[in-house]
This record gives sequence, structure tokens and C-alpha cells, in this order.
Amino acid sequence: MKRYLITKRLKNHIKNHPYTIREMNNLLGFEIRNILNKNLTIRKDHLQKISSLLQSNFRLKEIYIDYGKNLGENIFTEFIKKIKKSKKVAEFIGIMLGDGNIWKNRIRIAFDKRNTQYINHVSNLFEEIFGIKPKKEILEKTNQAYIYCTNLFVVEELSKLGLMRGSKIKNNLGIPQWIKENKGYSKRCIKGLIDTDGCIYRCKREKQTYIKSTNFNKRLLDDFKKLTKDLGYFFAKANNRNVCLYGRNEVVKFIKDIQPFKSNGAMG
Repeated sequence: MKRYLITKRLKNHIKNHPYTIREMNNLLGFEIRNILNKNLTIRKDHLQKISSLLQSNFRLKEIYIDYGKNLGENIFTEFIKKIKKSKKVAEFIGIMLGDGNIWKNRIRIAFDKRNTQYINHVSNLFEEIFGIKPKKEILEKTNQAYIYCTNLFVVEELSKLGLMRGSKIKNNLGIPQWIKENKGYSKRCIKGLIDTDGCIYRCKREKQTYIKSTNFNKRLLDDFKKLTKDLGYFFAKANNRNVCLYGRNEVVKFIKDIQPFKSNGAMG
């Protein structure tokens, strides 16, 4: 049964109606006082009856209630925007493949808390894609920071897009096929991976900028290497968990084309 958040406007209409509370109870067949003083949400059928009685249309926010959470803090699951495959979604998938994690109905992305611009970028990207704001957590005595969201619908949509709950290594998770088949999506996914699991650094001795991608998930590292090769960038395998881009012209072209956040000031 669908439920909706009760608003002050709905309560005021009930209070200002010429019928008494008892009369409304008899006409509607349920206790109207609970809506005024107790309940946070209202059932769809009850809302329809009240709207008809009060001769008014109430546009209330639909809410999903996860009864498995036993009336805890996150019992209300916000409905999200309809998700369509796009460059921004592909970048978010790259971010999740890098420093993201899905556990049950919760997603979390790890950051260095000093990278406030990038934290804000990912938070805004999340809100733009899903239509809801993620929460932030900053750990005081470390450089760790997280954005997170507990939402069944977000997790379900990410599952449809190729992600999975649990360990990315145990699940042998790679880059989704729908991203590999589209050049624009591929570039944005690579951007997300570089900004999380990648590194762009300047070698002072050789006066050269290098790009490195690190991952303990062999399939994901292989997918990264193949996908960047398809885009014209030849990352060499440094060891079992690192691939690097060394050629100066390729590095310049990669940064110009992919535009990773980590490239700011890297070319020096």
C-alpha cells in the first residue's frame, strides 16, 4: 500500500473544515485524529477519501516504508528519479567501481576529506542522477570521509546498471557492457575510475607526468586496460595491480580528453 507524507496544508484543511472530528470519522471510516496528532504518513486510500470529502487535491510526497528496518531511523525510503543511461551515470558507475561499496540497501563512497571539491562534485552528481541528497560523514581524527545513502531504490537501480552488493573482488566485478559499447560512456567511466583508484603525478627527475591506475580486482584492471586501449591510450602493466600511462603525448591527450579531477596542476 502506497503511503504519503502528511503536510501542514493537509492538517489545516482538516482543522478548518466545518465537520467535527467525530463526523469526519464516521464519514471516512477511520480515525482522523491520528493524522492530526500522531501519524507521519497517510495511506493512499485514506488520502483519496479525505481529498474527496474536503474537495481539494493534495500533492503529497510518496514514501516507501521498509518494514524490515523495524521502525528504525531509516524506515522511510525516498522515491528517486527514473534513471536513464547517460555519461553522468557512467561516471558514477566508475566512481562506485573505484571507491564505492554496496551493502544490503546502503551505498557508501570513500574519500580523502581534504578533497572537498571532489566530495562536493560526487555529492552533486549523486543528487542530479537520483533526485535525492546523500549524507556526508567526516571522521575527525583521520583523513577519511564518506558520502552514503540508505535507499532500496538506489541499490536496485545500480544493480540493473551492472553493480552488485558485497565485495567487488569476490563478485569479480568489471565494467558493465553497456558502458563498453559507447565511447562517450566509456570516457566518463574511465574518468570516475581515475579520480578514485587512479593517480596522476609529476616525476621531477624525468620532468614528466605519469598516470597510474591501481586495482586489486584483476577483471576490473583488465577491463580498464582494454577500454583505455580502445580509446587510444596504451597503459602498460607495471605489476599485478597497477597499469601506467608513460608517453608524454598520450598523457597530455588523456588529460585533455578525459578531464579527470586529479589532473588539476598535474602538468605543472
